[in-house]
Parts: sequence; C-alpha cells; structure tokens
Amino acid sequence: MMIIERCIELKLPTPRGFDTEPSYLITCIQSGHTINTRICRYIGIGNLHSVKPVLRKMKVPFTEVMGRAFCPTRGVIPPEPVLHIYMDAEQQQDYLLDKKLAPTKR
Repeated sequence: MMIIERCIELKLPTPRGFDTEPSYLITCIQSGHTINTRICRYIGIGNLHSVKPVLRKMKVPFTEVMGRAFCPTRGVIPPEPVLHIYMDAEQQQDYLLDKKLAPTKR
C-alpha cells in the first residue's frame, strides 16, 4: 500500500484508491518523474526490481539505469547504486499513442 503523504512530500502524483504498484509507477514515469528503488521503498512499494517485469509484460516503454540516489529515509546519498526507471519524451509519446490505439475490452 502506497503512503500518500510521502508521495506528496516527494512531489509525486497522488495515488488513487484503485492504483496498483505498476499502475502508479506508470503514472509517475509517464508524467516525467524518475523513480528509483529508494523512492519506491519510502512510498511503500516493496521492490522496484519485482515491478519492472510486470511493466515489461504490459509493454510499457521505459529506460532503466543503475546509479546513486538520495535516500529520503536517511537524508543522505549512499554510495551503493540502485535501479532508476524513467520515460524520455519519445517514450511518453509512444506510450500515449499505443494506449489510444489499443482496442478497448468490453
């Protein structure tokens, strides 16, 4: 379960009641945010590495890199690299286009 107050604190989109971990991450990266493992843990998403295959299966375009990141829990930048995922402008456009062209289920 995502912690709404922490999402707001990090200036991420506010989770909706029906959001799952993958759907919330899509909302975040589609709106231009870079999400990393430390942010996920801070807002209540257990493991970004576990959600990544779900996003791939859903055919969500994103870029992944390993790098250092600020830890909101400790208030420091630890030396260990973590997973970062994001969508660049082209991936955002592709995702929106694919979503609009996808047939609706009835």
